[in-house]
Amino acid sequence: MTDLAFCWPGKTSAAYARTGIEDYVARIQHYRRCRVVITPEEPRGNQYSDKHRVEREGDHLLKRVGDLDPAWICALDPAGKPVSTRDFAELLRCQLYEDTRTPVFVVGGPDGLSYAVRERADRLLSLSPFTLPHDMARLVLTEQVYRALTIIHGHPYDR
Repeated sequence: MTDLAFCWPGKTSAAYARTGIEDYVARIQHYRRCRVVITPEEPRGNQYSDKHRVEREGDHLLKRVGDLDPAWICALDPAGKPVSTRDFAELLRCQLYEDTRTPVFVVGGPDGLSYAVRERADRLLSLSPFTLPHDMARLVLTEQVYRALTIIHGHPYDR
């Protein structure tokens, strides 16, 4: 059985999002082994530019994703392609049952993803045309993965 993973920098600070993510990850565990990989979030301040901070976070993300190789990386990015819930479920089904690589969903920090992470990603996905706080994006992503799994398994959650 293929695992799946979520990977992002820093802890989820918003309590509502943290609680929701924990709930959906527990629900996902009924279908697949799942883990959340948290990498260091670079400190904000004058010592690093925003670009340098994003690149350092990207290096940490890629190193940890490398531990999950072979990995199929789906990175959340505003430039990514939006998909419907049903299309996302089909995409996930293909990855889980027709590919031997571990699906890894990557969410960047507040300043986004590095060029290196976007280039390494097998798929760039946009959750919404709205700008979402990164804690909210994590919550929406975990919920959509759970929803996709219920669709794949024919369970009524999606109705």
